[in-house]
Amino acid sequence: MLATLTLGVAACAPRTAVTSVRAQDYAQQPKRIYVIAASGMGWGPAFAPTFRAKFRDILRGCGATAAFEDVTGLELDRRPAEARAVAFKPDAVLTIASTGGVVEVGGSRLSIDYNTTLSDVGQNRAVWRAKFAFSRGSSAISLAERGAVFAIELSNKLKSDGLLTGCLPIPLDSNGRLDASAIPKPRPDDITPSLAVTRPTISDKPTLKDLQDLLPTN
Repeated sequence: MLATLTLGVAACAPRTAVTSVRAQDYAQQPKRIYVIAASGMGWGPAFAPTFRAKFRDILRGCGATAAFEDVTGLELDRRPAEARAVAFKPDAVLTIASTGGVVEVGGSRLSIDYNTTLSDVGQNRAVWRAKFAFSRGSSAISLAERGAVFAIELSNKLKSDGLLTGCLPIPLDSNGRLDASAIPKPRPDDITPSLAVTRPTISDKPTLKDLQDLLPTN
């Protein structure tokens, strides 16, 4: 009985602390969002694919769609990423930057801070920023589940700030957990997102010039 109780207490995750700001004069609700994040998002290959799969599913329920780009920070030529973004024809670009957090002496990560920025392509400016203090939680929880949880927390904040409409926030349970049935199975393009985007044609809009200032430089 004691072992069961101990396991139940251990398998939980702290709530994510979130702060955000939205441009007061911005009245749009983006419907095509191009999401750019560091490869693995600080947690590795088990986390990012389920984040992408869950975030895409959530946006679909809000009448929006998403495509994804991984960056490593070692890109010498930004043009391929810019071309993939153009091919998707986004009305907004969402960047997710990993900044800090806590890592144990042995190298195990306990938490990570995400700085997120939503930029409107047509207006060529940032219209929303948020900071998420995201914890690993118990090692008994899979990183695949945690990836799906972050997708929920990110989208919930976009909803509460009025950027995703026509859909309700998704609750987690009291331990910050997600039922296994709600963890999506990633598609091949969730694992290697750049494969999902086709080459743009000359008539595509927005243009590279529209997007180049919105893409990360490192």
